[in-house]
Amino acid sequence: SSLVLAALLLGNFASTLAFSPRPTSTSSPAPLAASSSTALHGIRSAVARARDSLLSRERTDEDLKSGIAFFYDRSSKLWEDVWGEHMHHGYYIPEDRTDHVQAQIDLIDEVLKWAGVGDDGKTPKKVVDVGCGIGGSSRHIVRKYEGATANGITLSPYQAQRGNELAKEQGLEDRASFQVADALNQPFPSNTFDLVWSLESGEHMPDKQKFVNELLRVA
Repeated sequence: SSLVLAALLLGNFASTLAFSPRPTSTSSPAPLAASSSTALHGIRSAVARARDSLLSRERTDEDLKSGIAFFYDRSSKLWEDVWGEHMHHGYYIPEDRTDHVQAQIDLIDEVLKWAGVGDDGKTPKKVVDVGCGIGGSSRHIVRKYEGATANGITLSPYQAQRGNELAKEQGLEDRASFQVADALNQPFPSNTFDLVWSLESGEHMPDKQKFVNELLRVA
């Protein structure tokens, strides 16, 4: 199958932002208990990371995946409030532009153009979005290319759920779907997709060679 690695941008846009989610209504005991359990898990994880750092212990891949999922489960609502549905940077040409949402959309289109997508007259039909966030890129791409479908994967259950919610709200639930999966062990057969998209997620991958090999395998 044809291969397009459209957005393998391994930029180090690491964020140090952390926040506490909005409190859950106390009228519903179950969510409150879940929130307390999640908070306790976060405290324990932070203590464990600090201890391992002091003892110079390397974190396992499972530790890293758990930490990434926990961070984005907690922070994605804030990212969406600040940045909108596209959890990535923008294309600021000219430099004084102020429409940040359009700049984010333009970045997607510029990367597609840079990758030569559609130059041969063929448009993608099956897209995988690796490290999809809440699915903004996937939904833009399936709108851009008639008949295209997209599968997005993320370590964050919150992001996958929110991506599917937005797809339904935008009438795209039959063309864009999102699930929890590991970019280094993708749940897809080889040669499944004709467009591989991964924008500003590669910096999280502990094994860059395996990451790229998986992108190549599913294409």
